[in-house]
Amino acid sequence: DKAWMRATRERIGMTQHDAAVLTNLTVDVVKKYESEKYRLQPSKKMKAMLEHCLTEHKRAVEIIVEQYREEKSVTLSFARVSDLPDDLPAWIRAEESVKRRAAVVREAAALLEAAGVTVTYTYLPGGTTE
Repeated sequence: DKAWMRATRERIGMTQHDAAVLTNLTVDVVKKYESEKYRLQPSKKMKAMLEHCLTEHKRAVEIIVEQYREEKSVTLSFARVSDLPDDLPAWIRAEESVKRRAAVVREAAALLEAAGVTVTYTYLPGGTTE
């Protein structure tokens, strides 16, 4: 459970902070859920949240792959900075993170490349620092 939690969280581009925000836990508890040094196992709420986010992640990857599978080459875009207003609640910022969108692009790129599509990258317009 601990290894699955960490691998899933990292696969979908979610930080420990985002996982804590989305489950109303502290970052310290999330760290203990993932660490072999502690007996504390991930809660049902944590597993359910990660399973939900993983399902969304897979769906987003599938949309990109289906759209470009037949192409010889494709350019995929990364966002450099979040375009979300700073005054939004933390849980919305955690749900819509740039890192999570980037994880979708990375996974879709790997699948497209495996299918023989040449992938190049560009940044979406926006700020210049992250």
